[in-house]
Amino acid sequence: MPETDFYIRKLEQTDTVQNFKTGNSSFLPLKTFLQKQAKQFQQASIAQTYVAVTGDKNIIGYVTLICSEIDLQNGYEVADCSHANHYEFLPAIKIARLAVDTRYRGSGIGATLVAYSIALITDMIAENVGCRFVVTDAKSEAVSFYHKQGFISLEIENSQAVEHHLMFLDLMTLG
Repeated sequence: MPETDFYIRKLEQTDTVQNFKTGNSSFLPLKTFLQKQAKQFQQASIAQTYVAVTGDKNIIGYVTLICSEIDLQNGYEVADCSHANHYEFLPAIKIARLAVDTRYRGSGIGATLVAYSIALITDMIAENVGCRFVVTDAKSEAVSFYHKQGFISLEIENSQAVEHHLMFLDLMTLG
């Protein structure tokens, strides 16, 4: 396993993203997004991407966050604010993309990027705007990873047949 000392910061326009490797072809859209769209989305305030960077400036993982909402009706009850349960949608931030370079998988970078995202959402967004949930559309291969991070699957009919699983984390349940 390569050296995994890294820090997390916002993606910069000058970052070199061409060396990022995702391995499996099912993860190719994650590589393509980082290489061809992430900087443009960030500049247009559509999405913000945070990168895990080594000391020699290699990007070894990234997470992209966007504004979102979640429909929890018939799936989850907000016990401490019953009026919120009358709304069809509740505010959320979405982990729209999360990837770790294949050469660094298994070294905790993905979990660190999720924890960083949750801290950022809790400290900077929910504190100032009001945002209760973090959501993601997890690929089938990533469901167990997100469960380990505290996310809950939102059960929908035929959820076994879908390619992406809607998962969420209630920020108010964090200790």
